[in-house]
Amino acid sequence: MQGDMPTGSGGLLNIKNTIKRDLLILWAFIALIALVLAFLLLQLSRQGAASQISQATGQAAVSCTAMSAGLAHALSTPLSSPAGATRQEPGADGLPARSLMQAVIDLSLRDQAGVEGGFWHPQQDVVAYAFPTYDGSGIKRDPPGAEMERIVSIAQRALDGAATVSDVRPGLREAVVFAACPVAWKGVSLAAWTLKRVPVMSAGVLNQLLVAIALLLGFVIVSGVWLGSTLSRWRGQSERLSRQLAHAERLATLGRVAAGMAHEIRNPIGAMRMKAENALAAPAQVREARVTGALEMVVSQTERLDALVASLLALAQPFQVQRQRIDLAAWIEERRQAHAELAEKKQLQLGTALDLPSFATGLSTTALDPVQMARALDNLLLNALAHCEPGGHIDIGARLGADGRLQLWVADDGPGVAPELRESLFDPFVSQRSGGTGLGLVLVREIVHAHGGSITLAATGCGARFDMELPWRAS
Repeated sequence: MQGDMPTGSGGLLNIKNTIKRDLLILWAFIALIALVLAFLLLQLSRQGAASQISQATGQAAVSCTAMSAGLAHALSTPLSSPAGATRQEPGADGLPARSLMQAVIDLSLRDQAGVEGGFWHPQQDVVAYAFPTYDGSGIKRDPPGAEMERIVSIAQRALDGAATVSDVRPGLREAVVFAACPVAWKGVSLAAWTLKRVPVMSAGVLNQLLVAIALLLGFVIVSGVWLGSTLSRWRGQSERLSRQLAHAERLATLGRVAAGMAHEIRNPIGAMRMKAENALAAPAQVREARVTGALEMVVSQTERLDALVASLLALAQPFQVQRQRIDLAAWIEERRQAHAELAEKKQLQLGTALDLPSFATGLSTTALDPVQMARALDNLLLNALAHCEPGGHIDIGARLGADGRLQLWVADDGPGVAPELRESLFDPFVSQRSGGTGLGLVLVREIVHAHGGSITLAATGCGARFDMELPWRAS
């Protein structure tokens, strides 16, 4: 479809729908940004120092308990092999075999990222140690010397209280979380311990970031609420404005129609009066001929006035669209046959151009009022028949557009529309045809708008083509 949408209610409706669509898209983007910020705020709050330390404390305590329970289970396993005997029998110092303790630590901590640990004895200090998830290039076998004092303290507290104990050493760059728990085995004083280092963001920086994002989220939410309120208020104002514009458009149209009517009626009346006066003033020998000419003039001008009044009455009546099921191809052929005789008389070819592949679901529809649309199509065909020269060609075409709407057109290879008339072609009393009322295209436009469609004068190389875009509903 080419050409500009004529001004009026149809153009206003398109503009209003476009603005509404753009505002709704903007509101959707604001809502999406609010959700993203809320998710980011939640994630940052989870990355806070207190949250990370709490998670690490739980992980260290669970890992310590797993080590203690794992060693106790291994030591209580019945003797079943030479290897088992080596595993169960204490060493000379009365402690479990160091290799056994090392294996228990590896098994307990291999799935606990960042957790290191060992077993501690009051007289022999750290008797076993492992860090299975260490990120370094080699295997870490030496206990962390900088934390030994805190390890000894918490392990002793666990033995004294016979319960799991947790502790935290805070720091600017990282916090160290400790856990210790006793190992119950034949009254031997042995404690399992674990630690995990927690890199933490500076509390001040994190708090400032959280406040900034919270403020931004609040601003976005307030903006979304304000936009939603504006959309609601705009909808009401838009409806009132549409009614006012429609009323103003009707008044303006009425003014143009009144001025056009005065002009259209005055010219025939003046011509009839002049003919009558000339006939009355004529000598007796020519009076009869002049009276006959005057009467013929009166009849022709009366017919013109009757056509004008009929067109005005058609425009004044409200368009009640009575949609019915029709076969589009048969209906178009019926309209072609209705004008075939006149086309033949004028030596014009009147044909159809249906793009059948585009109608994948068939040509039957319940979207059109066949009577009203026949009036619109007849007006366009009569307009084309009036402008084409003998030997010309006129087509009635139809296809289903990519947007699922019906495109119906009337095209001819006549002289086309004068450039100075293109902008005002759909205004009342605008016509380039001698004797035309200038109301035919106005009637066509109103019928098309009543169907929820639009009509345009397409830009073509020669002739004129009027494109109607209408809703389509296959039946």
